[in-house]
Amino acid sequence: MMMGQGGMGPGMMGYGQGGMGPGMMMGQGMMGSMLPCPMMAEGMGMMHRLEPEQRSEMRGLIQQHRPAQFERMGKMMDLRMELMAAMHAESPDPEQVKSLHGQMGELRGEMMAEMVRMRSSMLDLLTDEQREQLKQGAASPADPQ
Repeated sequence: MMMGQGGMGPGMMGYGQGGMGPGMMMGQGMMGSMLPCPMMAEGMGMMHRLEPEQRSEMRGLIQQHRPAQFERMGKMMDLRMELMAAMHAESPDPEQVKSLHGQMGELRGEMMAEMVRMRSSMLDLLTDEQREQLKQGAASPADPQ
């Protein structure tokens, strides 16, 4: 196997010619973290079915959630940049890479836990009938409008 500069071939460690590609930068699920409302993924049409008060409360939850989530996303971007720098060092330190990767995993876990808490809070705003509609909407395609 031919080795590139620094003893690593172009395909090793998931890195291509230019370093981390777009898929490596964002990672699956990262965009999910950026969605303002978890319910959007479960039923894009659900918001219009809410009562005005529920809609207002839902927007309030999103606004409360956003600053902390954006802060976490910023930290994740910083960690990715550190990881890229560590991986592109002339002689990458495996322990540093492991540590950075672990920090990213921990942060991702925090982000996911917060999304679960937010989703739970949003579901608490719904009536039983609305929850059932949401459940049915998730099982079948949305009704054409």
